[in-house]
Amino acid sequence: MKRFLWAITALAGVIAVLTGFYVLTGESLKMLSGLCIGAGSAAVGLGLGGLIRTFLISASEDEEILRAKEIEMKDERNTRIREKAGYMTARIMNYALLAFVLILGFIGADKVILLSACALIVLEAVLVIVFSNYYAKKM
Repeated sequence: MKRFLWAITALAGVIAVLTGFYVLTGESLKMLSGLCIGAGSAAVGLGLGGLIRTFLISASEDEEILRAKEIEMKDERNTRIREKAGYMTARIMNYALLAFVLILGFIGADKVILLSACALIVLEAVLVIVFSNYYAKKM
């Protein structure tokens, strides 16, 4: 059944790519043609990758891999490592975004772009407050 679904995904991708190349040829349909080609290419890659995976990995091996992934996801040490890595990544990205806003200000970028970048910083601060309150109540 999985092989059939992966084959259908690849086939739908091929149809989308061919539609983008040969059916949507007008100048006014150029953007839609590009969308069909891009989405179709992604579907072909996904479908063929999944199809090849079903031939290379047996059902018992697949269940064993899923079980190992589930154990790893529930492991406390790995959970803490992922949490710490995410926290440090967010802190570093916050400073990078602040530097980006300053650079935009110094080079005289359009106010819409500058305010959009500032809105991301404010959004991050709001999310930190919301999630801190949420997890303080949950744990």
